[in-house]
Amino acid sequence: MKDILTRRLPLFPITTRLEGEALTIGGCHLTELADRFGTPLYLYDQATLDAAVDAYRQALSRAYPGPAGLTYAGKAFLSLALAQWAARRGLWLDCTGQGELALAAAAGVGPDQTLVHGVNKSAADLEIARRQAGVIVVDNLTELAALTALSEKDGLPLPDLWLRLRPGQVVETHRHIQTGQADSKFGLSAEEATEAARLCWRRGLPLTGLHFHLGSHFHEAAPVCAALDTLLDLAAAWRRESGWRLEVVSPGGGWGVAYHEEDLPQPPVEEYVGSIAACLAAGCRERGLPLPRLQLEPGRSIVARAGVALYRVGAVKET
Repeated sequence: MKDILTRRLPLFPITTRLEGEALTIGGCHLTELADRFGTPLYLYDQATLDAAVDAYRQALSRAYPGPAGLTYAGKAFLSLALAQWAARRGLWLDCTGQGELALAAAAGVGPDQTLVHGVNKSAADLEIARRQAGVIVVDNLTELAALTALSEKDGLPLPDLWLRLRPGQVVETHRHIQTGQADSKFGLSAEEATEAARLCWRRGLPLTGLHFHLGSHFHEAAPVCAALDTLLDLAAAWRRESGWRLEVVSPGGGWGVAYHEEDLPQPPVEEYVGSIAACLAAGCRERGLPLPRLQLEPGRSIVARAGVALYRVGAVKET
């Protein structure tokens, strides 16, 4: 058992230690935690979370010459304590729906750190989002029409809007978690995005950014670079048409992590960030575009290694 645990330690939080046959995380004995709180018990190690954020920030500062930031993807795991941690670390928080927005508000996450996603936002979602969020990522034309109607009804200005693109790129991962291919239910085609942009220009809506997300748990950045080319081609065409300036680019998240011994070592985020930063900088230079803010939205690559689930053995079945 000790040999197995030793081999698997790189999958556990960075503060994990093996003391005899017992594991500790952050100086806490897991058996004592199970006795105190019962099981199943979910633990998250703050030192591992902090190290993951630091790795992303250091990679961005080295690789990207323009402004950059991180949004924590709440769908990876969200609780009151984690939202409070994200706010303290200066991360934006990606929320979906009224429940996550309420949690963000309870944690003291301000509008300037709150971003709202969702493929099928309800009228109530949009109403709360436009009052509580600093950014709404628009997924479809129906949603944009609903937002426009709400704003015209009461005159309340909208927060910044980003359009979610469907760039037609496929990352190598399970097909159920691919989200950027041409037939994905997520986001706007190039033609739909252009229609949405023109509506924003006519109505004076605060369109500031473009976003896409290709999928989850992938390990090659090349498809993200190809999708960035599609995004920048659109931005350049819109600039020629209207003078519009792209202020923020968000190529989502989805960088994979190690879940099993055969996946080790952990995929370095430096490789992922460096590829995206280089592609974005070169693409802007080639098209004569000013460097936008690069806003990454990692989820599992920040939180996965930090989390541990404790269970006690109950029934035993032998087959």
